Amino acid sequence: MDDHGDMILLGVDIGTTHVKACAYGEDGSFLGSSRLSTPTRRLQGGGAEYDARAVEHAAFEVIRQVAERFGPPRAIGIASMAESGFLVDGSGEPLAPAIAWFDGRTALQAVRWKKRLDPLELFSRTGLHLAPRCTACKLEWHRENTPEIWSKAGAWLGMAEYLVFRMTGEKSTDPSLASRTMLFGIRRGEWDEKLCALARVPPELLPSVYEAGAGPGRLLPSVAAGMPVPPDIPVVVCGHDHVCGAFGAGVVEPGEVADSMGTAEGALITLREPILDDTVYDLGLSVGRHVLPESFYLGAGLPEAGGAVGWLLRLLEGSEEDLARWTDEAATLAPGQGGVFLPLVRGQDHGVTFYALGQESRPAHLLRAMLEGLTLEIDAALKRAARAVGVELSSLTVLGGGARNALWRQLKADASGKPVRVVSEPECVARGAAMLAGIGAGVFEDHDSVLGPEYEPYTHSPAGDQAAYERLYSEVLRPLRERLGSLRLEQQDAGRAEDAV
Repeated sequence: MDDHGDMILLGVDIGTTHVKACAYGEDGSFLGSSRLSTPTRRLQGGGAEYDARAVEHAAFEVIRQVAERFGPPRAIGIASMAESGFLVDGSGEPLAPAIAWFDGRTALQAVRWKKRLDPLELFSRTGLHLAPRCTACKLEWHRENTPEIWSKAGAWLGMAEYLVFRMTGEKSTDPSLASRTMLFGIRRGEWDEKLCALARVPPELLPSVYEAGAGPGRLLPSVAAGMPVPPDIPVVVCGHDHVCGAFGAGVVEPGEVADSMGTAEGALITLREPILDDTVYDLGLSVGRHVLPESFYLGAGLPEAGGAVGWLLRLLEGSEEDLARWTDEAATLAPGQGGVFLPLVRGQDHGVTFYALGQESRPAHLLRAMLEGLTLEIDAALKRAARAVGVELSSLTVLGGGARNALWRQLKADASGKPVRVVSEPECVARGAAMLAGIGAGVFEDHDSVLGPEYEPYTHSPAGDQAAYERLYSEVLRPLRERLGSLRLEQQDAGRAEDAV
């Protein structure tokens, strides 16, 4: 066991790629971590599932490893990806694998919602845009496709909620995860009876809602016996990973952007009141409950960010060393010199697009185009968000695996014209979870008394390319996306016409 001399707080992050446990001192300092790949069953057509027992085993193992190294924690906070979860029976046993948040099998269920409720009313109630990933669509899919499982269901628990339940016996969630289900009334902060009725989901199937880190869970002796952790310590749900990461990164003031660059990307602006009007809806932005009490966020996101870079690496059969070399070469190219990349955008595209490649194009050109496309898409969304809510963006703070790419960070500064700060803390989501658990356990008086993380001594300053990137987006990327969208609609209309003959 390492001699740390501090009270330990432990944060767990159940992510799309990894399950991680991290130990922190009561001053918020990072002590160390353990990680395992998230057990994932890949399916044909791009779908995926998570086995409950496999996820539980991975989480228990990383917790055990960290506790053995750094000592027993005072509290354990758990954050996770949203939308994916498990149906459990009356005794708490999992009934079926969790459908991954990005699995598209629930598209039909999402389409049906358009006939049940005006999308703008749905947004005004939940802050969400209708999408197959939402929990309500997954629950409807189970009811229709696995009726024998649905008939036995006693509860639905998301990833963090399930793990807390297995460790404590408590069925609980927090507002930030609940507000990703499409069943949660964002203004009142409780399950929405009308939406539950439309989804035919009994409200008693859903867990009780507590502020992030404030749940009633205490570690069961039977679970504590399998790891060097004392029984009866708090084990609590601490929220949606992107939002928990923003708190862990110390980015909670209006005008500051927390840009979480994981497999997916989520860029968040903290709000004191929810803005759920048609302007925000028309911009395609989401609004959710924050892990901070009585706070909200305005979010822009991409379903593939670091995931897109990983896809490119696999496509080109490259190694991590190749990626580093291509990144260095890509940094020498001018804006737009690599070509054009249109990233996947929720609700609009069914794939990604490379354009204007030449015979001289090399992997570095493709990488440059991809990083620019990802950067410009999220930058445009953030600028639309700032105008919609009347906030002047002051800076960007980047966190997550993608934040380790220096070129990507610099592109964000160049496109936005704002300084980009880098968090030194390697796992902001787990840090946020640990600190929230510490608040719930009474280690900290309140959220303001939690010390912020360490930041890198350097800040990426804009290099003067903002005008070039504004032209690249407004004159090339946006018109190209609109044209491709029109072509897809024309193809769909033609297909429907042929079917009618």
